[in-house]
Amino acid sequence: MNLKTLRQLLKVCADDKRLRIINALSNRELVVKDICSLIKSTQPTVSKHLANLRMLRVVVDRREGNLVYYRLNNNPDSPQRQLVDFIVSQFSQLVVFQEDKKEVRNRGRRKKI
Repeated sequence: MNLKTLRQLLKVCADDKRLRIINALSNRELVVKDICSLIKSTQPTVSKHLANLRMLRVVVDRREGNLVYYRLNNNPDSPQRQLVDFIVSQFSQLVVFQEDKKEVRNRGRRKKI
């Protein structure tokens, strides 16, 4: 990784909604609709955030029929994953992170996400 990529990675994480998306995806993969509902944002806005995260390989996606599932990059040696792990572990006590994780867990019980 070079300095420019590091700067871009830190910049992409410098947004409340993207941080909440990262936190939510730390539990399970989600579709755009679920992320929209969780962070109370529109589909175009969430899609832009996901595109930014995907471009820097923070998240990856997979298609299943009409649905696109997003999850965090699973490569434990990648700088992206190391930064995400740091964010999720060091800031897990943030009230909004705790509330989002609870909501993701509750949605998982009500329906398969």
